[in-house]
Parts: sequence; structure tokens; C-alpha cells
Amino acid sequence: MIEGLYQFGPHRVIGRIACTPSRAETAQVEALAEEILRADPRLDATAVFGEGAKTGLTDLPTLHIHAVDGAFQGGSPVLREHRALLLAREGDLAVIDRPSSDFARYCRDDVGLGRVEVLAPGGWRHRGRLALRALLDEELCRRVARVARIAGGLNVAPYQATGGVWALAGRIAHIAGVPVHVVGPPPRLAAAVNNKVWFSTWVERLLGERALPPTTSASSWGHLADRVRHLARTHGRVGIKLPSAAGSAGNLVMEAEEILAFSSLAGLRAHLRELFAGLGWTDPFPTLVSVWEDSVLRSPSLQGWIPHPHQGPPILEGVFDQSVTGPTGRFVGCAPSTLPREVKEHIAAEGGRILLLFQRLGWYGRCSLDTILVGSELDSAALHWVECNGRWGGTSIPMTLVNRLTGNWAHRPFVTVGGLFPEGRQHFGELLRDARSRLFDRAVGRGLVLLSPGPRETGVGFTALWIGGSLDDARAELGRYLNEEDRRQRTTGRRGPRAT
Repeated sequence: MIEGLYQFGPHRVIGRIACTPSRAETAQVEALAEEILRADPRLDATAVFGEGAKTGLTDLPTLHIHAVDGAFQGGSPVLREHRALLLAREGDLAVIDRPSSDFARYCRDDVGLGRVEVLAPGGWRHRGRLALRALLDEELCRRVARVARIAGGLNVAPYQATGGVWALAGRIAHIAGVPVHVVGPPPRLAAAVNNKVWFSTWVERLLGERALPPTTSASSWGHLADRVRHLARTHGRVGIKLPSAAGSAGNLVMEAEEILAFSSLAGLRAHLRELFAGLGWTDPFPTLVSVWEDSVLRSPSLQGWIPHPHQGPPILEGVFDQSVTGPTGRFVGCAPSTLPREVKEHIAAEGGRILLLFQRLGWYGRCSLDTILVGSELDSAALHWVECNGRWGGTSIPMTLVNRLTGNWAHRPFVTVGGLFPEGRQHFGELLRDARSRLFDRAVGRGLVLLSPGPRETGVGFTALWIGGSLDDARAELGRYLNEEDRRQRTTGRRGPRAT
């Protein structure tokens, strides 16, 4: 893993952390990758989607599709399809159901990201399954295929590389008769890496037991009740996680007292069934069970890009501090990490080995790793790896966007915040009008960037970021904006853009 600027087709990647695994560590990674592929030989398979679809990224038009088809468990997923516009460029296409013309115009004209053709799939069947709906829309597929045929090829850049996305890429390649590159890994590998049980299993094999909180899994209701009670006897809180749910969406945290109040496993099992039903978790197994740490000092995230092996090792783009809230640790924002250098280097050294393992398994594209630092002091804190985000997300999208707008996020640090107008009482057009004097100015390299069209899509309000001359400047300016807007909104009788 080396520092420097890399260009993969239209995508600019800046490596900011150098680390090189030892020969012994590299040999361990390669042996482990061989073991995993022997156990699941089709983990990196894509042949079923046709010869025209393959992993990669070329300097050609890109179809962006931030579909969550099959990528989540536990209730209805929140749709964040408009985030695709923050990554798209002049001449690209984006599939968005019920697109916001105001937000598309803002991205094109105010942010200056280029003119993007927005395609809305027809029909009402398979609502929420965007890739499947696009695949079944003959007119949409033929329109994209025409663009691909004229250009001599196409990229398909998904939120997560699901089977539906790969099937769409294969169909476009078949119609157009040109190669279509999926900017992501094979779908079985994508599903595995994003699965918390799979991830914890192989991270423990790679880095040892110390790399995780006390963690196990459960395959049935009886097994789950037994595992939960076992951990509750020695720890204050227990976390139950749906393996394929993103972030906190599939987290349930239980106090040890609540668990141990049941005198029998049968009573605890019935209670767990009731809790799961209330959350809409209808198919929970296998389920991850782990200690929910109390002494968490920070929640750092390592952002990486994994190229093809012949293009070099994984690229480490930075360590970011994540802001989380609530009992399940809901993500509400991020900023470049202020951790001591040696702590960030520790995160990079271990995380680099994890990403190298993924590359050996056939991974391509975006990947980030979430950690927690547990203890009383940062210099002695334990580093625990808790989740892999083998997809775009709330840190990688702003980071990439700021690189586009300023050349390098490290020169213009940013802070993101979510949950503005959580009740959803203000439309995007109103928010844009009120914030116009604060919007990002390319000439000075500072200002506010709005990241979503509103609560209909995020579920928790608007999201935004502030780019400043320094991290302290970005934090201060964002705080001033929120405070001024709150005062102004109170005087007009409208609720201001407070953060949750």
C-alpha cells in the first residue's frame, strides 16, 4: 500500500497511508485466500452473467445505480438513490426512482458535477428493487445499450455489486455487443464480505481473537438464547446483529439485567422472538452475537480502494472519525480523524491486510472497514474490527466528492452531518434557497454542500457537509450555519435544521 495519486478510468483515488505487509503476513493472506476459495469455489464467479460483463473501470460513460436490491436484511431498506448523482460526471447516466429535479439541477449547476441523464424505470412491480426494475424495463436497457454501443463500452457503478446489478450489466453488454465493466466485485463475494458473520470469522483467522470483541454466532432461536445469556453473565450489554444489514439498521442492544431476568432459556427465547418480530426481522439466522463495548473512545473508519492485482495493492485513502448516536450506534456524520499518527498507522497496518485478503479473493473497487477503539486511553486502547462496508457509504461518498471539488480532501478537510430537519417539514428547494449564501464556492474552496434531497430518501432528514480551510474551520463554520439557521427558523415559526 503506497501513497500517491491514481487514476482508474474517470475515478481519482488518492493514497494517503503507506504500509507494506511483511513476507510472512503476505504469505498468510495468500494461504487464507486459497482456503476460502477452496471452500467456496464460486465465490468469485461471474460467468453466469455473460462474457461481456466483468469487473473494472474504464474511461467511458458510467451508469450509476445505487440500488439496495438484496443488500439488506431486517425491514424495508432506506432508499438513497440520489447519492449516485454525487459520483456521476458529465455524460453519465443514473437510474433513480422518482427523481428529484431540484436536487439533480443543484448537483449539475450549483455543485458543477456535470449533466447526467436520469433514467426512471417504469412499472410498479418490485418496488424498491431498483436493479431488477431496470433490468425488466426494455426501453431503459436499450437506451443505455445505445450509449454503450456509441462509446464502445460502459461502466456500471453500483452502491453494492448485487446479483441484480450484475444481471443488468450482462443484459446491456448482450444488447450493445460491447464490454460492460462493473465497478465492484463478483456478487457472491460482495455478499460475503458485507456479511458480519463471514467477516468476523475470517478477520479472527487473519488477525487473531484480539481483533474482535467477544463474538459468536447463532443458527437457531435456542442457540441464540444460549449465546446471549452466556455473554450476559460476564458483560454489561450484548449486541445482536443481522449479518447483512448496513450499519445500525440491524442492531439490537440488550442490557445484561434484561437477559438474566429470565429464569429459563424458553422464556428468553420467547422474548427474543417477540423483539425480532417488532423490528421486522423475519429471517434472522445466522445471527451475530457479540459484547456491546461500553468503553468506546472512538469509532474510526478506514477508507480503501482495491484495484485489480496487476494494478497494484489496495490503496488506503484515509482514516475518519465517525459520529454515532443512540443505543444501536446510528451513524450521523464523519470527519478526517484526529487520532495520533501511531494509532492511525496501527489501523492501516491491520486493515491493509484485510483488504489484501479481499483483493486475493477477487475484490475490485470501493471498500471500507469500521473499527472501535476500546479502553481508557488512546495509546493503550484495544482495536476491534466490527464491520466491513463493501459498498459506497456515508464517508466514502463525501470523501470522493470533496476530492472532485478541491483536488484533495486533506488540503480542504470536511465535516458531514445528518438528520437535518428530521421531521421532514422543509422541501429541498426551500433548504437550498435558505442556504444559498453559504453554498460551496470553488473559487475559495469552502462552503456548504447538500448531500440529499430530503427525508423521503434518507429517512432521518437532510444530510450535508462543510468544506473548510482546516478541520477546526469546517467544524466552526458548520456550527455557525446550524445555529444561525435555527435562530432564523424560530423567528419565522419554522423548524430549523438541527442535527440529530
